[in-house]
Amino acid sequence: MTPAQARQEMRDAVMMEVRDLTLATQKQPVAVRMYRPALQTLAPVLMYFHGGGWVAGDLDTHDSFCRVISEWAKCAVIAVDYARPPEYPFPRAVEDCYAATAWVARNGAGLGLDTRRIAVAGGGTGGGLVAVVCQIARDLGEPAIGFQLLLYPIVDCLARNRSRAEFAEGFGLTTELLEWYLSQYVPPGIPLAHPWLSPACGTCLQGLPATMIITAGCDLLRDEGRAFARKLRKAGVPVRHKEYSGMRHGFMNHPGAEANARRAILFCAEALAAHYHRRDTSA
Repeated sequence: MTPAQARQEMRDAVMMEVRDLTLATQKQPVAVRMYRPALQTLAPVLMYFHGGGWVAGDLDTHDSFCRVISEWAKCAVIAVDYARPPEYPFPRAVEDCYAATAWVARNGAGLGLDTRRIAVAGGGTGGGLVAVVCQIARDLGEPAIGFQLLLYPIVDCLARNRSRAEFAEGFGLTTELLEWYLSQYVPPGIPLAHPWLSPACGTCLQGLPATMIITAGCDLLRDEGRAFARKLRKAGVPVRHKEYSGMRHGFMNHPGAEANARRAILFCAEALAAHYHRRDTSA
C-alpha cells in the first residue's frame, strides 16, 4: 500500500465518526450529534438526553460521556440538543426528545443505524426525559424502545422523602437550585404532577422496556430513583438498580477524578452491550 493508504487505514480502524445533524421531525427541526464506532456498518442505537436541570446542559457538556459509551458499548449514540428553557419552556424538551427518537426509528437506517435495537439513556433531568419518552412511545405504539437507562433521574417533582431532606444543601444539586430549574422550565399553571414532569407518579407503568437505574448515595434524588425501581418491578418491568454509596448527583460526569464514576460508566456500557447482543441474536 501507499503511505497515504496506510494512514487512512489506521484512521478508519481507530477513529470514531462524529457528526452534527439537524433532523427534520414532524413538529420542528431538532439538532443532534451522532457518534458511531469505527468499522461498524450497522450500529445499534442509544438515544441520549443530557442533564443540566433542563436549562444548563448541552451537547458539549456531555460529549466525553457519549464518546466513551459509544466506544465501550459498541453502539451509535445520538445525543439530542433539545430546546431549553426559559426560551423554550415545558413541554418542548419532551417533544424534541420524543420527535428525535421517532425520527431515528423511521430514518436511521440511512445513517447506518440498526433501528431494531434502540435504547434510551439520560442523567438527572435527562433521566426524567427518558422515562417520559418511554411512556409516550408505549402509549403511541412507536418507536420500539428495548431498554432505558436512567442515571440519578428526577422522576417525581413532588417528592418529599428522606434524601430530599438529608441532602438538601451541601452536596452539589441543592433544593434551592432544583426549585430554580423548575421555575425556569415549568410555566405557571402547569401542575408538577403532570406525567411529563413526574413520570413515576403515573398509574400505569406496565409495558415499559427493560430498565436500569443508577442512583447516588448522597443525592437528593436518590430515594425517588429507588422508589421508581420498586414501582417498575411491581408493574412487571425487568429492572436492575445499582447505587453508588458516598457519591453525589452527577458523579459520572467526572471519571478522571472519581474511580466510582469510571466503574459506573463501564457498568452501564456492559449492560447496554449485553442488551444489544441479546436483541441481535434473537432477531
